[in-house]
Amino acid sequence: MYSRDLIEAVLKSADIVTVISSYLHVEKKGRNYVALCPFHDDKNPSLSISKEKQIFKCFVCGTGGDAIGFVQKFEKIPYPAAVRKVAEICNFHDPRLVDDAPKLFVDPGIQRLYSCIDDLQVLYRYALSTDEASKARAYLEKRNLGEDMVERFQIGYAPLDGVKTIEYLKAKNHSLKEIEDIGIALARAEGSADHNAGRLIFPLFSPRGQLVGFSARQLEKDGTAKYINSPETPIFHKGENLYNYHNVSGSAHRDGYCYLMEGFMDVMSAYRAGINNAVALMGTSLTTDQVKLLGKLRCEIRLCLDGDQPGQVAMMKNSRLLAKAGIPHRIVDYQGDLRDPDDIFNDEGKEGLLKRLNNLLEPTDFYLGFYQSSVEGRTQEQRKAILDAFLPYLRAQKAGIEYEDALQKLSKATGYQADAIRAIAQSSQEDETMETASLITKRVVPQTKQLGRLKMAEKSLLYYMLKDPRAIEIYQTRVGAFYDDTYREAANYILDYARSHPGEQIEVSTICSNSIMDGREEVSNSISDLALERAHEDPTEDLLVRYAKTIVDAKKQQISKQEIQQSLAEGDSQALAASIQAYLDERRKALKK
Repeated sequence: MYSRDLIEAVLKSADIVTVISSYLHVEKKGRNYVALCPFHDDKNPSLSISKEKQIFKCFVCGTGGDAIGFVQKFEKIPYPAAVRKVAEICNFHDPRLVDDAPKLFVDPGIQRLYSCIDDLQVLYRYALSTDEASKARAYLEKRNLGEDMVERFQIGYAPLDGVKTIEYLKAKNHSLKEIEDIGIALARAEGSADHNAGRLIFPLFSPRGQLVGFSARQLEKDGTAKYINSPETPIFHKGENLYNYHNVSGSAHRDGYCYLMEGFMDVMSAYRAGINNAVALMGTSLTTDQVKLLGKLRCEIRLCLDGDQPGQVAMMKNSRLLAKAGIPHRIVDYQGDLRDPDDIFNDEGKEGLLKRLNNLLEPTDFYLGFYQSSVEGRTQEQRKAILDAFLPYLRAQKAGIEYEDALQKLSKATGYQADAIRAIAQSSQEDETMETASLITKRVVPQTKQLGRLKMAEKSLLYYMLKDPRAIEIYQTRVGAFYDDTYREAANYILDYARSHPGEQIEVSTICSNSIMDGREEVSNSISDLALERAHEDPTEDLLVRYAKTIVDAKKQQISKQEIQQSLAEGDSQALAASIQAYLDERRKALKK
């Protein structure tokens, strides 16, 4: 684990708004910034980001913390990896980030699978150069995939004798269980065999570049599927990967774009046309995990699925997913052409494909074009159908130039007055806002009502401990420890910071970071929650002392109640009588004051 002073240095160099903007669309609102919260199904921006305090907080799901905590939660990576990622985003350099990096633990069983699949890939790559693979090489030549393309995409060939492939892996000290677990073993009468046998092999890599699976293309029609993809395995989860992602993860942000395509050949044709940044879905619908991968590229995504009706419908759906995640994107306009990018390249060459791929539409124009082509728009019912279909996209737009542009285009397409459309859209938005506000009220208000005098006093004193050294002193001299476990832990972190940084203002982001490092996420959430509360009145010493007295008195009552309950549970009548008497004495003293 990294030292606390290194983590503090990373946090001080980082701007949380810059960090979160690398993943989400962020907008300024007053003194803070807001974004759609990625940690729950958020429809209205409920994630608040404080540039001043360098923390974030969602007031719906309760998630909060500092820049490192956000990256850790968003990317679902270990804390040290999140520290390095924040340093990378903010261009912070320190040799300790490398020298002190904890060694990544990989489950030995998983490591064995990686070793097995790597050995298989060595065989596949070699087999492509054998006499047996002449048909595979002829296919590649026919598709104009030369040596450079084979090397770039690590294309191979699976030997026709699938039993020998299994025997080869066994000879490399891999068990049949391991071979089965990488997803290639097929049970036959003569023994297990490679189900990719006789096929052209396209390797599939994880986002970090580790080989995890294969897609195998048939070379002769034999009644089976044209492509056989690796099944779900301990190391391969299709919905968590995008084809060629590992090759573009560094360049896409630099170049400012990445194409999202349908298949491998489309990506390869784009590469031959000079477009290095393209990934493919591998025949699946776009998943939440894949959307997050695209967001990490921090660039414009250009949707380029097939030009037929299913492809265009998929682009509509995927555009909505990207818009919801705040990822900037445009859509390739096929203009009625049903050919996919690979076909266009083979028919028209590099220039023809580049012309098509550079013909990009804003999502609003694509949506309207799609609906107008589906509905002619001549009758009242047809015009209303376009309006109803497009309203969700209009409501998703932020107020401003883009909203007004979309409104005017919808008005022109339907013939309805812009003001009438605005009234309908805003009415629905108000309903959504009221519903969200109601949910927030249901979540927060009952909790506030249920907080007793003790918890309210502890919460208030803890708030002031983040702001005022007098509150820290009063806590130490008069309270000693909070009754609430989370508040007590939070106070300890504040005390530790104050001792190690005498005379300095408490850095909330550092407190959050330290608590997350120790596995106390609930402390980080509580601290970020308090720090983003509206400013309380400036405390007098008398007010702080009164909070302390309330805490001490209420703690005694709570402890007395616990003693009574314990005596009841143990059946000790003498102890029960003594506990009740002590409790009553405390209550009488409290009433006299």
